Amino acid sequence: MDANHVLPALLSQPHAANDLTQRLKGIHALIRSRYAFVDRVAVALYDPATDLLKTFVSSNTDNAVLRHYEVTLASVPSLSALVAARQSRMVGNIAGTFQSRTPHTSWLTQQGYCASYTSPVFQGNALAAFLFYDSKQPDVFTPEVANFLDTFSDLISQLFLLQRRVVHGMVGTIQIAVGLARIRDLETGQHLERMAHYSRLMGQLMADRLGLSDEFIEYLHLFAPLHDIGKIGIPDTVLLKRGKLNHEEWLVMQQHVALGEQIIERIGHEMSLQGDLASRVMYNIVATHHERGDGSGYPRGLKMADIPLEGRIVAVADVYDALCNRRPYKEPWVEDAVQKELRSEADKGRLDADCVATLLEAREARLLIQQKFTDQG
Repeated sequence: MDANHVLPALLSQPHAANDLTQRLKGIHALIRSRYAFVDRVAVALYDPATDLLKTFVSSNTDNAVLRHYEVTLASVPSLSALVAARQSRMVGNIAGTFQSRTPHTSWLTQQGYCASYTSPVFQGNALAAFLFYDSKQPDVFTPEVANFLDTFSDLISQLFLLQRRVVHGMVGTIQIAVGLARIRDLETGQHLERMAHYSRLMGQLMADRLGLSDEFIEYLHLFAPLHDIGKIGIPDTVLLKRGKLNHEEWLVMQQHVALGEQIIERIGHEMSLQGDLASRVMYNIVATHHERGDGSGYPRGLKMADIPLEGRIVAVADVYDALCNRRPYKEPWVEDAVQKELRSEADKGRLDADCVATLLEAREARLLIQQKFTDQG
């Protein structure tokens, strides 16, 4: 399928459609047809690199969702013990069982949850996630109920792990090409890592206001570094030129967006991910991160309302990092000048003003990202 026909379809689909959250809600409805007291089913991701457990997707009967919560597994001994023993856990009275409460436990009790059934999810021998079943009635998770839920745990785990394998397989495949682009494009350095974290930071800070899911933010962080994947198809004479590009060279450079779209569309087709939230976020980042709200961007000259949020976020992260760091054609700007330029671009309607303000107001978190992923040499 031609990329020009794919983009409008992707942009027109809301982020709430066809994602893991919706699939989980369907499974939750089946569980409640047998055991109506199961009021919540939730999946929390585990990141072994940081030891972080992160809220990801959930289905709740009262639509009160715990979002954007992270905690190290090491700081939750009760869950660490489940991992070590590869066992599940039934709790009949949450408030009475956990005297030392995590924010997660406090949130559960505040929402009126009384009982829980918790299972670790493994990929091979490695922990991948946790599954939580919660009820607002006490002492309802009996061995019979647990045995029934284990069947659905297998289903949810396979669904989650399949999605995880496909998404990470797609990222791994593309990162091979990104590695090639990194070798050829001398300006990258730690640029890709900083961009990913700036994008995630903006997504997290705007999430409550804009109703962004943890799943969306996870994909935003995961795919932001792939924004310029199409550069692998740009000749070195243009890509590595020191100094300003002439008109013809600039037209060649702009072609990297279309090349990137073709790469993403082809891989998505091969992995049967068309229409999936992950593929939409990835495609939209690649296709629209050079669009500008006043219509002066490329390749389609979209206006702000037509640029998907992920494209607007990555555009701000990209511009901010480019200004802050050395490039073949420029020296790094001082922070005050960078902020002035971003605010000017927002005032002109070129960059999303909300994204710009969100990033610039998060000074401490922003500087921590700069320090952690500083360019060497």
